Amino acid sequence: MLVGVVDYTVGNVGSVLTALRRAGAEPVVVKSLEEAAGVDALVLPGVGTYEAAYALAHEFRNAILEKPTLAICLGMQLLFEASEEGGGRGLAVFRGRVERVRARKVPHIGWAYTHVARPDGVVEEGYYYYLHSYGVRWDGEDPSHIAYVEPGDRYAAAVRRGHILGVQFHPERSGKAGLALIRRFLAEARR
Repeated sequence: MLVGVVDYTVGNVGSVLTALRRAGAEPVVVKSLEEAAGVDALVLPGVGTYEAAYALAHEFRNAILEKPTLAICLGMQLLFEASEEGGGRGLAVFRGRVERVRARKVPHIGWAYTHVARPDGVVEEGYYYYLHSYGVRWDGEDPSHIAYVEPGDRYAAAVRRGHILGVQFHPERSGKAGLALIRRFLAEARR
C-alpha cells in the first residue's frame, strides 16, 4: 500500500515514515496535490506550529476528503475549524476550535491513558504517547469524538468521520500500541 506523508515542512516526517514501513506500508513524502493523487492513503504528521502548517494543509483538503487519512497531533488539529495557536482557518472537516491545553503541566508530554468512548475498530483504549500544548475540548455529544485524554481538563484524543481518523497522540512514538493502531488503519484503508 502506497501511503503519502504530507510534508508541510514542520512535521515529524522521519519517524512517521519509519513507523509506516514497520507496519507494512510503502510510504512516500508528498509535497503537492499531484504527488498525492498517486497514493492510496494520506498521513498528516504532527509536531510543529499551526500557523506554519495550515496554509500548505489547505492545498491537500480535497485529497483528504477523498482518501483514507490518518492525521497525527498537529495534523488532527488542522482538521478543525480554527486554532488559537495561530492565524488562519483550519480545514473544517470537524467542528470546533483548537485551544491551549489546561493541565497541570503544559506542554502535555509523555504516556497517558486514552479512554475510548465510541469503539471504531482502529483506536483501542490504553496508553499512548502525547506531546502537545494545544488540543480540542472533548465533546461527549459529538459522535465524531471517539476517545479522550485527561491531562487536566478532558480533550479529544481521537476523532473520526468516515475514512478520516485524527489522533492527538503520536502512534509512531507509542510502541506496540501505536504500531498496532497504524496497522489497523492500513488494513481498513485497503478495503
